[in-house]
Amino acid sequence: MKYNKQTMIDGLKRSIEKMEKEIEEYSKPCDRRVGQGRTAHREFLKKKLKKMKAQLKELEDE
Repeated sequence: MKYNKQTMIDGLKRSIEKMEKEIEEYSKPCDRRVGQGRTAHREFLKKKLKKMKAQLKELEDE
């Protein structure tokens, strides 16, 4: 199955928006017992978000 370039761009934009909201949610204060896990997951999401933004920029520049 072949995907249209614009479809890929739109999908990445939606994923980026969703991930930014999730990062914001994980940035809120929480119970100390779950804090380290939330911090680790938030940092993982930030790295993934950075890669997705680079991929989006690459697709838009083509």
